[in-house]
Amino acid sequence: MNRTMNQFKSILFLLTSMIALASCTSFDATKFESNTKSAIIDFLNENIGQVVSISIVVEEDIYQYHLGTLSNGDSPNNQTIYEIGSITKTYTGLVVAKAILDGKVELDKDIRHYLKNNEYENLELSNQYITLRHLITHTSGLPEDFAYSPEDIAQGNYIEKIAKYSRDNYFDDLRKVKLNSIPGEEYQYSNAGTNLVAYILESVYEKPFELLVSEIITTKSGEKLTKFRGTTYEPGEITQGTDGYGKQMPLASAYWYADGGLTSSVESVTRYIQYQLSLEPEVAISHQLLNESWTGHGTAFYWNTYKYDSNEQMLYQGGGSMGTSCWLTIYPKKNMGIFIVTNVASRNTQEELEAISNKVIDYLIAYKAIKPGS
Repeated sequence: MNRTMNQFKSILFLLTSMIALASCTSFDATKFESNTKSAIIDFLNENIGQVVSISIVVEEDIYQYHLGTLSNGDSPNNQTIYEIGSITKTYTGLVVAKAILDGKVELDKDIRHYLKNNEYENLELSNQYITLRHLITHTSGLPEDFAYSPEDIAQGNYIEKIAKYSRDNYFDDLRKVKLNSIPGEEYQYSNAGTNLVAYILESVYEKPFELLVSEIITTKSGEKLTKFRGTTYEPGEITQGTDGYGKQMPLASAYWYADGGLTSSVESVTRYIQYQLSLEPEVAISHQLLNESWTGHGTAFYWNTYKYDSNEQMLYQGGGSMGTSCWLTIYPKKNMGIFIVTNVASRNTQEELEAISNKVIDYLIAYKAIKPGS
């Protein structure tokens, strides 16, 4: 799950985009595949991670590559299952968009209306209540998480803490929490807020969140391997990765929820990209800007956005677990999308994947410009 996002993310993204663009000013546009693989090989050579898988969708064309070897000696393929961390949040946002379309929720309504009791007087500050808009844009004033603290991560108690944390624990903490800021005024990345969104969706639909994701998204998109597996999976079924020092890390998706609990494969995420590029009305809603800054960066339904020229914007989201990092970018008007994942999670891995994604889109645009029939 992406824990590096903060109020400086837009500036960082702008700088890395400029660096990536500068690095791609001289290349042979006819060699799209070799250019793409070269960028990935450079990453593998400089990191402890063993593999990288990538899927690139452009209109009707799909390019998929897998480089490296897993610790068991196998090569990854389109069915290799990875944790996708905070990319899960974009699924959560898409379910919210469908709930808006169905008349189940409203973006700017007091969320306590959906909690169906009066136990949450603490969920407002200075007469400003929390809304779904605040939760989706990480401006609710809720902390990053209830289940653990930064100290728990530093002391190695993280997995133990979240493994024991229950829904009842969550709502106990929700009744006691003090908001860190007035809702809508300050950005603070909040997994606790994202999980609250899922609990609200369960309440209004009267269905488990896992079933909502299946009915509203993955059944329609054809994502057979995108699932909340919890603790029920076969040994070796999900790819385990390492931290930045080569230490094998445990799976965390088993205990995460709407904030980062999904696992998937290149094949299934490719179908998700195609669904994100479709004309489904809930997809269009989920791409709508909820806020935007002077830098051209903004937020949609758990998507970060960047308007890179006057007519077009991209949507992007990073994801990570204890030992996996991934990056997903959608270019709706160009009908393009890129997903890239690796089995390493260091401090800078997601930014490095972002840089690869930026290079690949430049390679792809140049290739399409000279490809016969394009």
